[in-house]
Amino acid sequence: MICVERIKYPQFDFKEYKASEGRHSIHDYPAMLHYKLVNNLIRNYSPKDAIVYDPFCGSGVSIVESLKLERQVIGTDINPLALLIADVRASNLDVNLAYKHLEELERQWETLTPDIPSVKNIDYWFKDYVINDLGKIRQFVKSINDKKILKFFLVVFSQTVRDVSNNRKGEFKRYRIDEKKLKDFNPNVLKTFISNAYKYLDVIKRENIPHQDFSLFLHDVRKEIPISNVDLVITSPPYGDSKTTVAYGQFSSFSFDWLKGLNPYGDSDLKLDSFCLGGKKIKEKKALPSDTLYKVLNKIEKVDSKRALEIYSFFYDYYLSIKQIVKTLNESANVCFVVGNRTVKGVQIYMDYITAEFFESFGLTLESIFVREISNKRMPSKNSPSNKAGKTSNTMLNEYIVIMRK
Repeated sequence: MICVERIKYPQFDFKEYKASEGRHSIHDYPAMLHYKLVNNLIRNYSPKDAIVYDPFCGSGVSIVESLKLERQVIGTDINPLALLIADVRASNLDVNLAYKHLEELERQWETLTPDIPSVKNIDYWFKDYVINDLGKIRQFVKSINDKKILKFFLVVFSQTVRDVSNNRKGEFKRYRIDEKKLKDFNPNVLKTFISNAYKYLDVIKRENIPHQDFSLFLHDVRKEIPISNVDLVITSPPYGDSKTTVAYGQFSSFSFDWLKGLNPYGDSDLKLDSFCLGGKKIKEKKALPSDTLYKVLNKIEKVDSKRALEIYSFFYDYYLSIKQIVKTLNESANVCFVVGNRTVKGVQIYMDYITAEFFESFGLTLESIFVREISNKRMPSKNSPSNKAGKTSNTMLNEYIVIMRK
């Protein structure tokens, strides 16, 4: 049972700052942590020479902020595109060499032979001339030998693929632009690529990060993590299964297709969502150490037993993740989990309390739960709590920062 009161903490709202500023503006990514919040938590809960670990590092907000504060930082994620973005956001590179590559691309443009990967329904999602031009850029990027420059241009290419696809702009999932608007949508692929590259290079020039002690790994956090002696874990885990919250696989899918064989962190596809927490239903229920969770499940079960099992499956995977994360901690470590209490079938799921109870079962102590208003997190404004097409409700208006101490 949780005895700590939630504390409303407006100082953590950061309403006047966009979440996607500076390094964090490199490549779109959904549901990013606010970098100001992360910076504050790292400063308050870890010493300067600390080892920081983000088990669900996504596009690398905690990686970048840890480096700015001269911490050693490790990130893991199940999404290879996220790791590529995190790597580029966190890295410095030879900007002048990147400019030379852009000049070379323009010089070679007319003579480049398109390298077009196998993409399902490619003609539905991309116009013919767009496919050809993306193939030319892919061919050019493949020829780059410098590893840092290659990773940078892969991220630029990935964002360009999103920008010039027939997918509705601002969408996380696959929704095609309607036919009327599609007729007028004729993006210039080369210009889009060059514009994105210049924009990101300008950010890297302005925001040099001298401290470069970071490591990124493709890893399923439910499995044993070969990391130890961590001083601070800071992360924002998924708030629910990908079907009804943020579908990271769908968000990344166009990039997976076009970056096939090029991303040093590996390949993936639309099936990624089924490998995320709660992606597969648990057939045999096992006891989990959270009274709060069972109260929530009992309420949902009365309305929809199938949905209750999906929620249980998510939290079973979540518990397995926490079990592995605890093993990485040193004897005096702190843990900061930023979570959301979403509503399913009219029942609020108190993920902050469930998180605290899971950690308490491994001997950690709940120190605080801070509440901040969400104003800058890039998330869909409506979700599908009933898991039915057309039925939506407003997503969370608050985030809960759960602080645990070992």
